[in-house]
Amino acid sequence: MRKIFILALLAISTVITAQEKRFVIKGEMSSPYLCYSDEAVKEVSLEQMVDGQAVVTATVPVVDNKFVFEGVVPEELGLFNITGFDNGTIQLFIEEGVINVGPFNAAYPVGARIGGTPCNDMYQAYIDLNSECVKEAKARMKEVQENMPANVKGNLEAEAKYTSPVFYVNNIHFKVAIMDFIYKNIDSPVALYIIKYSMMPTFTTDVIQNFIDAVPEELHSLAMYKELVNDVLSANLKVGSQAPDITGRTPEGKELSLSDFRGKYVFLDFWASWCAPCRREIPYLKEALAYSGESDNIVVLSYSIDDEYEDWTGCIADNELTHRNWVHISALKGWNSEGIKLFSVKGVPFTALIDPDGNVVAFELRGEEMVKRLKKIVDGVNE
Repeated sequence: MRKIFILALLAISTVITAQEKRFVIKGEMSSPYLCYSDEAVKEVSLEQMVDGQAVVTATVPVVDNKFVFEGVVPEELGLFNITGFDNGTIQLFIEEGVINVGPFNAAYPVGARIGGTPCNDMYQAYIDLNSECVKEAKARMKEVQENMPANVKGNLEAEAKYTSPVFYVNNIHFKVAIMDFIYKNIDSPVALYIIKYSMMPTFTTDVIQNFIDAVPEELHSLAMYKELVNDVLSANLKVGSQAPDITGRTPEGKELSLSDFRGKYVFLDFWASWCAPCRREIPYLKEALAYSGESDNIVVLSYSIDDEYEDWTGCIADNELTHRNWVHISALKGWNSEGIKLFSVKGVPFTALIDPDGNVVAFELRGEEMVKRLKKIVDGVNE
């Protein structure tokens, strides 16, 4: 019986292993020497940004100018960096298959070519497009500068009359090239990252929204898609608009989002344990919640911008900030909290009243005005 049990465990283990998607990164350097020293690269690391922090997931040695990373593909596609150089990093996507890097000069890692898997092939194609746009832009500018009248050269103000239109043309050309690339590859997760990091800084939110609307539904579950949707909602945030979705963890560690309370009114309260004005609002919040009784049509969602768990939970306990309709969440990242950024909070307390459809009804309700408004909602009298 024991032998059968062990064989069964081995069979289960084999099935689990077979189901795991694995990746291999094979890197090779044409020169291992750093840019700003005579030292050679001895090891490299694989690094990912997690909640705004750089996290090293693996470190391997460099042997004969080569290195290899192997592992299980993360559940969520994301950009990783290969670090260990003194002049930049190498960006790539971790996905199933063999990812090739190089050969490249360790002094200039950003010049490394990546490929071998779908997302990395596409990402390299985008990098190549950028390089081609830069090359063409320089060629246009060089032609204009070479054909300027002799009496203009050296006079920056006079030269600007010739060079300014070229800057404009180059900018438009680059934007068109980006949009065309995304349009042709909108069904790839890579398009989401290009929209985020190349389009968001320079395009209007209306243009960004058009591309987000074109993203196929099978990509909607990706974290980057949700982030893009939130970015646009945040940029357009005003009374009457849909609120961006924010997420945090309860004191018990459960992850909750604003969208989890869809169908109810949510009084979103940004606060901190160290904030005296926030604590002055506590009696008013308690009064409103006491009035709500058994009603389930309203929730107070307090989003703390504390960065210490004990400070946050201690303040909740000491001030008895508890009620069946009072929910506490935090990212424990202080002013770096994502919720703060999405709602453009400059100071606390800051409040937003969200209706059952997820739209903003009002900002900055405080004191008696807040109590009066929440009591009306409990009574079913909505303005």
